[in-house]
Amino acid sequence: MVDATTEGNGRLRDWIVKTYILSGEASGTIAMIEVIELTRKFGELTAVCGLTFSVRAGEIYGLLGPNGSGKTTTMRMILGLLRPTSGTVRVGGHDLSKEIVAAKRMMGYVPEEPVLPETLTGWEYMNYISDIWRIERGPQREAEIERLFGLLDILDASDDLIETYSKGMSRKLSLAAALIHRPRVLIMDEVQAGIDPKGAAVIKQITLGLRERGAAILMSTHVLEIAERMCDRIGIIHEGTMVAEGTMEQLRSKAEGEKSLEDIFLSLTGGPDMHRIAEFLEEVG
Repeated sequence: MVDATTEGNGRLRDWIVKTYILSGEASGTIAMIEVIELTRKFGELTAVCGLTFSVRAGEIYGLLGPNGSGKTTTMRMILGLLRPTSGTVRVGGHDLSKEIVAAKRMMGYVPEEPVLPETLTGWEYMNYISDIWRIERGPQREAEIERLFGLLDILDASDDLIETYSKGMSRKLSLAAALIHRPRVLIMDEVQAGIDPKGAAVIKQITLGLRERGAAILMSTHVLEIAERMCDRIGIIHEGTMVAEGTMEQLRSKAEGEKSLEDIFLSLTGGPDMHRIAEFLEEVG
């Protein structure tokens, strides 16, 4: 007997294979995101300084760092939502400063805090997004929207106003909107925050499936276990600069034998002040 989880994962794989038109032949060889000496200043503050990295087709790249390290600023520059002070961003070979429309057509984005029109229903919002992407109206588009809603377990709420959605449901709707035009590059900012375990498992399966089909995925997360399990390569940024990059094996070799990603992360970005914590615990104890 097939359990519900196995059956659900099978439906996810079927959707990815049947609807995602990417070829895995070039996976791991073509840089779909290229960030070269990227810098962004806000007055006297340098939020990102000379950042350089790439994300290849068929790869999940984890961008990690403490709060305020420049992760979201970097993602916004890649998306064309924020103009760099200097440096270059190319998406699918398109220079963002010269071919911004062509570059944006290749990307899907799931923000940390989705800003959605609360007076629309989920179904109305997805049709609005589909119109923006100029996806032809008709039964095929409706079936694709319905399929995404079903996979993300929000079909029953598709006719409800978005203002009634929970945080997790809003995140799932944002993911559906990011996938409707089948982007070759997917950017996910803390996408699993506020998601229940079932929803997190669905998002994980979609992400891994898209990687298998050749998508380039850039994700940030504070849940280091997720990054350690899912990411092919990891870049750790601190105070706007890249302090380490590579596979888990490469990061371990650079971090003086630290084994877990949490230990590596803390050794590179600074761990908690254990002396102060001990003093506090002694006082309250």
